[in-house]
Amino acid sequence: MTEEQWEVLVERFAHGDVSRGHMFGSQGLRTGRKFFAIRWEEQLVLKLPPARLTELVQAGEATPFEPMEGRRMNGWIVLTGAADPAPLVEEARAFVAAQA
Repeated sequence: MTEEQWEVLVERFAHGDVSRGHMFGSQGLRTGRKFFAIRWEEQLVLKLPPARLTELVQAGEATPFEPMEGRRMNGWIVLTGAADPAPLVEEARAFVAAQA
């Protein structure tokens, strides 16, 4: 994900209870105090429910998120195949907001 693509997502989602913040030294979007999306090493990383994570990985649209090799972060995926990530970003936002 380029910086420009990230900024488009930020502009679309950063309003109301969604704000920009830092996680893992990268920029992210959070609802309240909980992050749902981060731009990590030029990739989009999302927090989604377990069944949805599995579905996206099996479809080849995502891979598990490992910020350090061998250290998989439960509940997070790296998006690899979505042409338009906005619907998945909204899904992640709604999921995290519902957990508050």
